[in-house]
Amino acid sequence: MKKSILSRNIKKLRLFKNLNQTEFAALFDLNRPTIGSYEEGRSEPKLLALQKIAKHYKLTIDDIVSKELTVNQIAGFEYPETSKESNSTIDQKFESLERKITSLEAMVRLSLKNKP
Repeated sequence: MKKSILSRNIKKLRLFKNLNQTEFAALFDLNRPTIGSYEEGRSEPKLLALQKIAKHYKLTIDDIVSKELTVNQIAGFEYPETSKESNSTIDQKFESLERKITSLEAMVRLSLKNKP
């Protein structure tokens, strides 16, 4: 039986903090077998439990139930959104660096060629 996104995410959240099921359960006023049943996909948390888990990890309930969480999301890393304008600026800088590298390579080849 394939486990749900929710069951996989709950296990990821627990393991991220290096907690066993008993320790994880205690954080949210649950018991160990309940956590085991969530992780195995035999049952799903009630809304109150989901709210506590989401608040503890600074995530939304939607994040936990609807998409595979990444380590960066669980850790709370945020990446700035890039706009087309900033991508264009990055592309321009990259092209400038490529030209400089090409120029340096040519200078090195020339200096090696002219070496006695």
